[in-house]
Amino acid sequence: MKRHEPLAVFAYAFPHRKTQDFLMELVCAGFHDISVIAAPWKKIVHNDQNQYYPKTLVSASPHDTRTLCANLSLKYVECAHDDVATIKQLQDAHQFNLGIISGARILKRTVIELFSDGILNIHPGKLPETSGLDLFFYTIKHRVPMGVTAHFIDPRVDAGDELFFERTPIGPQDTPEIVEANNYYSQIRALRKFLSQRDENRLSPAPVDRPKKNSPMTEDEKREVMKGFSIWRSAQYIGQQKDALFEACVSGNHSVVGNILDDLPDLLESRTLQGWTPLIVAAFNQRLTIVDILLARGANPNASGNRGTTVLMFAKTALLNCKDPDYTILEHLIEAGADPTRHDSLGKRILDYVEAEGDVVLADWLRERETSI
Repeated sequence: MKRHEPLAVFAYAFPHRKTQDFLMELVCAGFHDISVIAAPWKKIVHNDQNQYYPKTLVSASPHDTRTLCANLSLKYVECAHDDVATIKQLQDAHQFNLGIISGARILKRTVIELFSDGILNIHPGKLPETSGLDLFFYTIKHRVPMGVTAHFIDPRVDAGDELFFERTPIGPQDTPEIVEANNYYSQIRALRKFLSQRDENRLSPAPVDRPKKNSPMTEDEKREVMKGFSIWRSAQYIGQQKDALFEACVSGNHSVVGNILDDLPDLLESRTLQGWTPLIVAAFNQRLTIVDILLARGANPNASGNRGTTVLMFAKTALLNCKDPDYTILEHLIEAGADPTRHDSLGKRILDYVEAEGDVVLADWLRERETSI
C-alpha cells in the first residue's frame, strides 16, 4: 500500500464537482497528506453554453474547494498552475512525487518534470481519438467507445503514457445526458482502479500516439454529429453485449449467454478478430453447458477461425494426453454435425494434430467417429 505518501492534486479554486469528488475519493482511500494546488477562475475562450440535447438531471452544487480542504484537513494553496516557483516550493516543503489532476489548466514541462512519479490525468474520452475539446461529440463522430483514459501527462495536450481505458456501459435507450453522466462516474472508477494497480505495482504505461489534437467544433458541426447519436449508441450497445457474450463463454456464465442471445440472437455467429465464434470460445474453454446451449440455438458446429481451425480442433486442445479424458464436448459437437474429417488452411484434420501430439487414446476415438460418418 502507498496510501501514506504525500501527493499533490491539481484542482480549481472554486466549486467544482470533479475536484470535490476526487478529493473525497482520495481521503476515503486513505490519503491524508494531500497538497491541493488550486487554480483561480479564468475566463475560457471556447465555452459553448448551447444545449445540443435535452438535459433534465439535477444534482447538488459542489462545495467551495477552500472550505472543503479546510474541513478535510488538507493543505490548500491557490496559485496558477503555471506558477513553477510556488509549486516547487510546495514540493520542497511536502516532498510529493505524484500528482493527480482533478481540474487543471495546461501544465508546463517545467511543472510536469517536478513529479518523478508522474501526473495522472483521467481524460473523459478515448485517446487519441477524442483529444482536445468537445470530446463527447468527437466520440460519436469518430464512432469510438465512450469511456475515460487514465494516463500520465506530457507537455502535449491529452498525450503522454496511457495506463488503461475504462469503458462506460451503454444502454439501448440511454439518452445523451445519461451517457454523459455515466461517463463521469467512469472517471471515479478509473481513479480507484489506478490507485489499486499502483498499490500492486501493476501499472503498465504505453505511449499515446496522438499526432494532433482535435479542433473545437462549430455549433453546426455539433448538431450534425448528434444526428448520428442513435446509430452510435446502437453500435456501442451491441459491441458491449458481444464482448460480454465472449467473456461469459470463457468464464462459463451460461445465464449471461442465454440472456444476451435472447436479446440479440444475431450474436450467435459473431466473431472475434481471430475469427472465433462463441461456440469456438466455449469449446476451447471446455464449457460443456454453454456448448450445449449454443448448439441448441443453432450455432454452426463446423465454424472455423481465420486459419480454418475447426470447433473440434479447438475443443481437443485441453483434452490432449489427459489421464482421465472426458470427450463429452467432442461427442456433442459431432452429434450436432461437426465433421472430424474437415481440413484447416494447412490441409490438416483434427486427427493429424492429435497423432502429432502422441495421444493414442484420442486418436483411436476419432478414427471410430470418422468411420461412422
